[in-house]
Amino acid sequence: MAKDFGKTAQGVLDGVGGKENVRSVVHCATRLRFTLADQSKADDDAVKGASGVVSVVKAGGLYQVVIGNDVHEVYEELGKRGVSTSGAAGTDDGGGKQNLGNMLIGTISGVFTPILPALMGIGIIKGLISILQICFPGWVASGDTSYTVLYAAGDALMYFLPIMVAYTSAQKFKLDPLIGMVIGAALVYPDIVAFYPFGPWGVHPFLGANMLVMMRYSGTVLPSIFAVYGAAKLYQYFRKTLPSAIKNFIAPFFTLLITIPLMFLIVGPVFGVVGLGIQNGIKAIVEIRFAGPILLGLIIGGFWQALVVFGLHWAIVPIFIQEAAAPNPLWGNSGVSVIAAYTQIAVIAQLGAVLAMAVRMKNAERKSAALAAGVAGVFGITEPIIYGFTLPKKRPFFTACFCGAGAGALAAFAGNLLVSDGRGIASGMGAMGVFAYPAYLIPNFPHAAMNLGIALGASLLAVGLTFILVYLTYKPDEAELKAAEAAVINTSQVNTAKAKKVYAPVKGRVLPITQSADPAHQQEAVGKGVCFMPLGGKIFAPCDGTVSMVFDTKHAIGIVSTDGVEVLIHCGIDTVKLGGKGFTPHVKDDDPVKAGQLILEYDKDIIARSGFSLETQVVITNSGDYKAVTQAKAGDCNVGDLILYVE
Repeated sequence: MAKDFGKTAQGVLDGVGGKENVRSVVHCATRLRFTLADQSKADDDAVKGASGVVSVVKAGGLYQVVIGNDVHEVYEELGKRGVSTSGAAGTDDGGGKQNLGNMLIGTISGVFTPILPALMGIGIIKGLISILQICFPGWVASGDTSYTVLYAAGDALMYFLPIMVAYTSAQKFKLDPLIGMVIGAALVYPDIVAFYPFGPWGVHPFLGANMLVMMRYSGTVLPSIFAVYGAAKLYQYFRKTLPSAIKNFIAPFFTLLITIPLMFLIVGPVFGVVGLGIQNGIKAIVEIRFAGPILLGLIIGGFWQALVVFGLHWAIVPIFIQEAAAPNPLWGNSGVSVIAAYTQIAVIAQLGAVLAMAVRMKNAERKSAALAAGVAGVFGITEPIIYGFTLPKKRPFFTACFCGAGAGALAAFAGNLLVSDGRGIASGMGAMGVFAYPAYLIPNFPHAAMNLGIALGASLLAVGLTFILVYLTYKPDEAELKAAEAAVINTSQVNTAKAKKVYAPVKGRVLPITQSADPAHQQEAVGKGVCFMPLGGKIFAPCDGTVSMVFDTKHAIGIVSTDGVEVLIHCGIDTVKLGGKGFTPHVKDDDPVKAGQLILEYDKDIIARSGFSLETQVVITNSGDYKAVTQAKAGDCNVGDLILYVE
């Protein structure tokens, strides 16, 4: 009897609250992934009762309906019923209503994911430069170009960060990435850089009127994101409305002509006004003796990393430079900053947060990515920590800010009493990260050692308290958890001579499918099988047969064995959201394959750093056609080892 996919689609649609409740739907290898306007309107029992539905899973803000091998046909029927199926897999916004803060945090974190590996790398390079400067103090002054080359390697990404962010924002907002890069490049164009003010802003004439407010954009994030978002809307509008003969070049022309001037005219004043307010407020606080340093430690220790996220720290950096430019008689006639002294405490608190998160994680790949971000943080590059880990989870980020505020205020209080008679602590303009601490040893200042000791003590307090609080409160998600120990395998009831056999497609640790971190696989909704915590980045055919499906997003491959077993190899959990990024298939639909043949490669770093589990499932999707599917091996497993008996 032929399956009625239209009946299934209508049953699912009625169950989720009708077409009006569906913002969009995409599908992966086995399930429909709905973004609903209101999940409370969905009737789980009604959806499960629809013909052809296996199960319902609610995860990651999505309403997921497990269909199995017929998911594509049901998906097409939904499209015929007016449901929005235009969204590509991986572009889901999580479903439900989000406040502006959550949307902004999610967007900033999302656009930074592809940049994180490079950020980690430059953090280590900057640390190396700091070490070399300490070991060879005359290196920079010698004029050796090796310093310039290394400095460029460590600083180029941060200087041109608006371009990088514009590129990844364009990908997220569905704008031509090269148009996005042009928008980002305008922010750091040499003639524009020449207008950068020493303070938070400067005013320049535009069309005869002094209305172009210029601020420093190198290293900023939000101007690129906001501008590219607006440009994407304009570009999509022009692509829809302009005649086909001219839209390919006129749409970019109008988009850039409108976006770039508005970016400077609107973003500049907004950030300039906010930055000037912050700068004047900080200057006023500095002048208050005793109470001023405590308030300063509280504000800088607590809000410095938040200012970095919004690019508003550039309003305070000029004050650092002004402070350190002239000898200060209160500090041994050395050039010091009483504001910069608290920034390191704020930075180190984020390190405590990511280390606690890493300890709580059990997924080896995700843990290693968190530790790598921590290494960059040791050298003062906190962007991988913030955008990759603490900010997306929100609570760890704000916990670190809270602990940084407390430690900063205590450092100022101790400095008032033990170091400076009411002026808190201070530091010179040194390197970043751990190499910033020598700058607290202020030359010719009698209490320099105590100044350093307080800074170190406050930093240890910030990192330690943050670690403890995040460790106690952080709840790892499914992608960060590893399944329990593999079960003891009993194959005594299997007729091993007659049973059909499936072999391991990947090297790693094999576990029962019921221990999968994915709810649908855990419930065997897709079929019986096993799951792997894989090693390496290659997938091999688990049997002789024919490729039945290479999914559009390349993360899953179906094979029908020569004896009729339908095998699905699914790489990762929710990796459909990557849209194929990091996956390279070596077969296509209907290709014949032999057991042990390479069929797919994947980049585990891209997957792990994007926040997804590498767990790989091997499932018999037509398990219902057989009496039993029995796991043949547990624990460590090599490619080609026997893993399943199918009877």
